[in-house]
Amino acid sequence: MNLPRVEKHLEKEFHVSWYIIIYKLILGLIEFISGLALGLLGKQLLRMYTFQVTKELSEEPHDLLARFSERIVPNIFTHDTFLILYLLLLGAAKIAGAIGLMYKQNWGVDLLVGLTVVLFPFQVVELLLHPSFFNLLYIFLGLLIALYLVEFHPKAWISRVVLKIDSGLKNNY
Repeated sequence: MNLPRVEKHLEKEFHVSWYIIIYKLILGLIEFISGLALGLLGKQLLRMYTFQVTKELSEEPHDLLARFSERIVPNIFTHDTFLILYLLLLGAAKIAGAIGLMYKQNWGVDLLVGLTVVLFPFQVVELLLHPSFFNLLYIFLGLLIALYLVEFHPKAWISRVVLKIDSGLKNNY
């Protein structure tokens, strides 16, 4: 597959990049598989984690990584139902959006941009509570991809979505 030529054709025809499709597809797969693994293997993973941390702390009571992970990992497993549902739905939505982009469907763009808009406030709060370069990079990359998908004209995209919703409501009545 000659990716640069296919990439140029796809961008010219639909203003979508294969790199964005691959990025969103891989991210969606990782999130979906993580949700499945947490749902199916969560209890076993927690037991394995507890055993390993206990062993590590018995050898070195001041182990920084083990102490740091003690604050994070058990919280993941105590809120596992919400987290599993979140990961499964978010992963499935990103996979569906990437497939929609692959088949040049407007709903794929709408789904991925809508996800970015809905999740943006939560990502900003996460960045403010736990500042890190990777959180900042993730937010910036998500916004850049969303702007690219709407061809850097968010007002036109919002107008198109509102018009689509309005015409759908009128057709139902």
